[in-house]
Amino acid sequence: MSADQTRLASGQRSHMGFLADVIVWDISDIKAPAMLHKLSLHKVEVQSLAFSCDSSFLATVGGQDDNNLVIWDVATGMAICGSPASHDATLVVAWHNTTPFALVTGGLRQLRMWSFDAENRKVRPKEVFTGKEVRDFISVAMDPSDAFLYAGTKSGDVIKVETGSKRMVTAGPRKRLKEGVSSIQYNAATNQLLVGSGAGELAVLSTEELAPLAFTNVMGGVASLALDSHGEFFFAGTVEANLYLVQYDGLVAELKGTSHASPITDVVFPRAYSELFASCGGSDIRVWHAASLSELLRIQVPNVTCNAIAFPPDGTSILSGWSDGKVRSFGPQSGNLKYVINDAHRLTGMGNASGGTVQINGVTAVTPTNDGRRLLTGGADGKVRVWAVSKAQQVMVASMQEHKGPIFSIAIRANDSECVSASADGSCIVWALAGLTPYTRVGVLFAPQFFKCAVYLPDESQILTCGTDRKVTYWDSTDFSQIRVVDASEEAEMTSLHISGDGTFFASGSADRRVKLWSYDEGVAYCVGNAHSSAVAAIKISPDEQTVVSVGREGGINIWRVPEGMGAA
Repeated sequence: MSADQTRLASGQRSHMGFLADVIVWDISDIKAPAMLHKLSLHKVEVQSLAFSCDSSFLATVGGQDDNNLVIWDVATGMAICGSPASHDATLVVAWHNTTPFALVTGGLRQLRMWSFDAENRKVRPKEVFTGKEVRDFISVAMDPSDAFLYAGTKSGDVIKVETGSKRMVTAGPRKRLKEGVSSIQYNAATNQLLVGSGAGELAVLSTEELAPLAFTNVMGGVASLALDSHGEFFFAGTVEANLYLVQYDGLVAELKGTSHASPITDVVFPRAYSELFASCGGSDIRVWHAASLSELLRIQVPNVTCNAIAFPPDGTSILSGWSDGKVRSFGPQSGNLKYVINDAHRLTGMGNASGGTVQINGVTAVTPTNDGRRLLTGGADGKVRVWAVSKAQQVMVASMQEHKGPIFSIAIRANDSECVSASADGSCIVWALAGLTPYTRVGVLFAPQFFKCAVYLPDESQILTCGTDRKVTYWDSTDFSQIRVVDASEEAEMTSLHISGDGTFFASGSADRRVKLWSYDEGVAYCVGNAHSSAVAAIKISPDEQTVVSVGREGGINIWRVPEGMGAA
């Protein structure tokens, strides 16, 4: 953010061979930010950026494939000058506090101070002499008078440099911070340094001897620090998607916001209850209060990925499928483990990579029956299995083996007589769960695609499917014929569907990052939402049909308000 708090700059990481953009935003009206400039010169990645003290210039540094320093005019969006930042990768850039014509960069085994000549469009570097101390510099802060420079290193100490002579004065603390000094700020109110480490350590250091004065820990490596104007409080953001408000005196940390740090794979509401929902991603299951988006419960199973979650009808547990092939049941209030079904599905199944770019292992779908006595699971091995479950024992009743690819979705009829499984092998199979020939195939839906989701219409007369063909297809649930095909996306595959309780509208999510609300009868999208920065992984309409919750591969959770009259559209 610029010093006058009217501009915000963000840097992009793209793909090999592509340019990475820097976008400058006008945030003078914070409720309606507007894009001012899109600056395109760097390749692959923008490593670091900073505004000058008078907010007139923007300095950007490219990643290791680019490694150029570029100075931009903020008013016009034009590049003024540029230069190779160093012979090795440069990781951070910062301006002086008293002049817009001096800046500093740090990187692998190099720390440079630059003079900026705007009139002649030149930047000239001078090396900082650190003697025998060879470091990789990853964070930089200047004191208010620019007399001294403080540079945080990967080795966990801070180097103090006199800017006039460009020589190192001292280094500290003696006991180094773990995993490097990832962020550093100068507190002008106390003339002290505030530092954060890659291991989640927060410390206050004296500016003379760089000795620690206060110390605490937070969850996740510290990615950024932001002091208030009085130096009494600061925010600390971590790589595990946690945001802390910390009292400077004593370093008392309070968790203010959190989210998933890994791609989210599923989201679910309890039956007939809209006040909370659960999501899973990485090794986490989290329960959220829908109105305030505050976290109520966090369940963690290290070193495995949760692929799917579900609530049983009575809401007495959280059922989850994991990449290690196990089904785990947790208490919804305590988070305590209730039972585990070991080897529910093979760890790595047939056609493991056939589901697209995201590989899936273990248990990939979990659906309880409506009477709460049985549990249906699907796996990367292509099998659909039925379990008789209770707290005391869990017994496999049947294993249905016809799919040749991972199972992405299982939907069940209200009377528990049939279910439909969607697979990456290009088929959806309808299975009998009761009657004279239970656990056998009743019918098959074929299409030249990887099916991602299948759901029943509430009256169960039709089945709705979506997948990699970018279409939503209506099927007759009796003779399994196609009734209607709707083009749902022009750019990418469809990933998720959910139908309202009365069947008048449904929500869809897709890999083009869009959320859509559709009229079921008309097959027309009335509402389109753009907020995700990656593919939408799952979507659910709340039981009261007032909101829609969507989760994305970027780790974001978005709550959308359903427009009035949508059910009557």
